Amino acid sequence: MKSKNIKKGIGKMIDLLGSMRLAALLLCACFANTALADVINLHNGDRLTGSVSTIAGGSVVFQTEYAGKIIVALSAISRMESDKTFEVRTRDGQRQEGKFSVTGEAQEFTSSDGAITELTLENVATAGENRLAITGLGLDWSSRADISAEKSTGNSDTQYLNLLVETVLKRDTVEHRFSLEIKQQEDDGEKTKDRLDFDYGYKRFISDKWFASGNAEYFEDELKDIDSRITLGAGLGYQFWDDSFGSLAVELGASYVIEDLAGVSEENPALRWALQYDRLLWSEQLEFFHKHSILSLVDRDRGEIIETSTGLRLAINSRVHTSFRIDVDHETKPAVDRDKTDVTYALGVGIDF
Repeated sequence: MKSKNIKKGIGKMIDLLGSMRLAALLLCACFANTALADVINLHNGDRLTGSVSTIAGGSVVFQTEYAGKIIVALSAISRMESDKTFEVRTRDGQRQEGKFSVTGEAQEFTSSDGAITELTLENVATAGENRLAITGLGLDWSSRADISAEKSTGNSDTQYLNLLVETVLKRDTVEHRFSLEIKQQEDDGEKTKDRLDFDYGYKRFISDKWFASGNAEYFEDELKDIDSRITLGAGLGYQFWDDSFGSLAVELGASYVIEDLAGVSEENPALRWALQYDRLLWSEQLEFFHKHSILSLVDRDRGEIIETSTGLRLAINSRVHTSFRIDVDHETKPAVDRDKTDVTYALGVGIDF
């Protein structure tokens, strides 16, 4: 009964988040017409308007309203103008930050300090938008849902569901991250997996890369005798980078863990370490991601709780992708007669919205 009420409450919370997201998108749409577009001029005389995302491997990833994401060879571009600031690395190893600009027929680069220099586009090795330097741009809300499901009948009757929903809200120096994961499996009428995990993460940047962090998690796994586990924590984190190629961040802090294990309640302080990494590859068509958290409970009878998720996402188009994920959950001292390590393989489809 308690589990059902919590799931119902989480469902209402997700509905509320969806309504908030819709309102935010409508608000952003009101100002869409005032946004400036990046411009690409081709050697053949064509002119493209949209948004430059990244430059790598001799190609520009360019987002348009009329054709979605397209790939344009640098060698085909005569001039390019950008409204956003990029971190640019040239083929001779130099690095600079600024905007692509044009004066007359000349391709130039306007650095962050206002200096203007000539630039040969084919000499650009990589260029990515530095999101850590972005402030005051208003609301940025992105969401993703990955689902893997299976049902088979015959010699054996199997039902399987793995659902992961993630949403990230960024505004100025604050980031909110929510995730909901449901794993269920039934073989010949017997449950072999039944897990619910809801996470909330908070960041407030106190400098360009350092941030204060907060986290809350609700977890339950009846088959491992974890009726409920609530974790509340705070700490300090460091964002190594966050650009249009990907991001890397780490956190270290203290947590308080409230558990109900097979009807026995426990409360323990703990130390928490977390890492989150993602990287776009292959002209933003392929994404590699990895995240893990290590919760070290002060009570030696409980040991460590380790959660990891590693995988790949392959974009089919700007909204749909396929995904392959390996999740590993490990407890150094689980309940009696329970395995220490639980590994889940998930292959499915996803939607970005």
